Amino acid sequence: MGMEAGAPGPSSRKRKASAHEAPAPAPTAVEAPGAEPTAEDREPPLSGADGDGGGAGGDRISDLPDAVLGDIVSLLPTKEGARTQVLASRWRHLWRSAPLSLDHRYFLFDEEGLDVAISRVLAAHLGPGRRFCAPVYHLPGDRADAWLRSPALDNLQELELCSFSYMLPYPPPTKQLPPSAAFRFSDTLLVFTIGDCHLTDDITQVLHFPKLQKLALKRVLISESSLHIMIAACPALECLLIRKSSGFRCVRINSISLRSIGVSGYSPRGLNFEELIIENAPCLESLLILGSCECGLISVISAPKLEALGYLSSHYGTRISFDSTVIEVAVAFLLAFNVPLNYMLFALIDSLMSSSMLHEAIEC
Repeated sequence: MGMEAGAPGPSSRKRKASAHEAPAPAPTAVEAPGAEPTAEDREPPLSGADGDGGGAGGDRISDLPDAVLGDIVSLLPTKEGARTQVLASRWRHLWRSAPLSLDHRYFLFDEEGLDVAISRVLAAHLGPGRRFCAPVYHLPGDRADAWLRSPALDNLQELELCSFSYMLPYPPPTKQLPPSAAFRFSDTLLVFTIGDCHLTDDITQVLHFPKLQKLALKRVLISESSLHIMIAACPALECLLIRKSSGFRCVRINSISLRSIGVSGYSPRGLNFEELIIENAPCLESLLILGSCECGLISVISAPKLEALGYLSSHYGTRISFDSTVIEVAVAFLLAFNVPLNYMLFALIDSLMSSSMLHEAIEC
């Protein structure tokens, strides 16, 4: 018997039912019948889900050992390193136990004042220390010693006792002795910058820096004999910067480890730096004369590896002597090499000093 007109047939009912059903998703490679998931298809498990920063949300950094995290925190600027304490409970203890890196430049605009801010950081940290950079020439001796004897600076590797520069307190008219505690790190220091002080013969006689690699003297008053004693007290010294210091006329270099030397001898009064003699420096690779240098004669007797010589000064009449060969220098000896001045300057300074010493070398 035939179907009545308008009555829905079986095929029509099937079409209506299918219209209300969601389409089945296409099988993925993992869901395909008989297919094994590949390494690319497997999701790596999350490191943790404890909610306290220990790897939650795929945080792989927090899973590193404390020693590694401590090294990372110690490389951050002082304030940023301290702020890692609020990241999570996993990080809360790291800054206080990681090697301290304290640079005064990050506290120049603090409302509480530079000296108060430095004292607060030293009091809050447990030590050891990695780097301490701050001026002390304006402080009473007991205050400077209190800073440097803080346990937060134990086993210090880099010490920068800044000389006067923009935004820092003015130094006293007469150069003072450095704080005695500055030399308690002599066995561990790798980098030492000292500025605006008087290094007397009594002080230098007992100095010894067995690991020191970089030494910078800035606006330091030191006798010729004491300067030579201090250089000799650094058997591992690789980089030497003497900037605007006085009390000596001639510097003689005898070092089997020195690779780079930078000098700037201008001083407004007193005995001035006039002569530099490289007597024996078998590893010396670069020699850079910086700024307004009054040094009238530079003699290189033995430096077989010397490759880069830079002379940048407005002072006329300096002579550079290589054994029996004498070169009269007018403005810039660099021009004789046909090397772009700026490129040569920064290449030499980069090889001469670390980033901290770069500022010391080029600032006026």
